[in-house]
Amino acid sequence: MTSTWQPSWWNDSHGSAWERIKEALKRDWEQTKQDLHLPHGHELNQSVTDTIKQVAGTEPIPPHDRPNPPKVIGSWDDVESHVGYGYGARHMFGTEHPVWNEGIEEKLRAEWEVHTGAAKAKPWTEIKEMVRHGYEYKPKS
Repeated sequence: MTSTWQPSWWNDSHGSAWERIKEALKRDWEQTKQDLHLPHGHELNQSVTDTIKQVAGTEPIPPHDRPNPPKVIGSWDDVESHVGYGYGARHMFGTEHPVWNEGIEEKLRAEWEVHTGAAKAKPWTEIKEMVRHGYEYKPKS
């Protein structure tokens, strides 16, 4: 707190809890200012999830002037079939849908849900962006 005043109910437990979380909340505030294009905000790669983990003590808090490390999104083995599905769909439907749009998304979503309904496959909402990445991928000539 910027002043030394504390309410009459404030005790050492409150002060200890505040000391544990205030740096994580400060980082959250700096990121919020950046996201809202307010003056003096800083890009810290800080998400709500980071703040929660930092407050809980399950994720370390980087120095105040350093961003959080980038997130590892998974291995190729986890996404290969989804990206491949999108890439193959582009070859099949690219003439009809030269760019990703609601029509091709709905067609692929419906097909995915029919053919993976009984399987232990990921839901469309979790794979859509990977499928889209495959659909939109254009090899460099």
